[in-house]
Amino acid sequence: MRSCDDCPSAQSCAGNNLHPVLKQVYDLYASGVTNKFEILDALDDNSEDLLERFNDRLVADCWSKAALLAIAEVIEGLAARGNENLDQEVRAAVGCAKDAFERFPWQLSELVEQAPDLYQAVLEACPDTDFAETISKRQLVKICKDVAYA
Repeated sequence: MRSCDDCPSAQSCAGNNLHPVLKQVYDLYASGVTNKFEILDALDDNSEDLLERFNDRLVADCWSKAALLAIAEVIEGLAARGNENLDQEVRAAVGCAKDAFERFPWQLSELVEQAPDLYQAVLEACPDTDFAETISKRQLVKICKDVAYA
């Protein structure tokens, strides 16, 4: 996944560190908490600390990387469950993520441009599932395009 031009990488990368925050935002949004202020109030102390710690280093690439990593984590969870309707669940999850993250300064175009990297991240995270047999890279790219341009 793409990082900002001056990314310190690994431990200090804002995108890597903030993806759990956006995963928590996704979970809250998916559970019905859609108000921006209610979401911010519901974040745990660790998430608030991460936002404060990395706030001065954040650029759109950081937010985009964090969003894509959070989406990958959601898809990993869906793939691990092994549902027959995985493609529909992935489409719904990507759509929910788009809506949940719209108030954060991530670049929606990155969802399309980095969809192949998103696919690879899911494959690496859950090699024992049938994800690759159920959803091809081309299919995930199409899902991302459909959601981004809907």
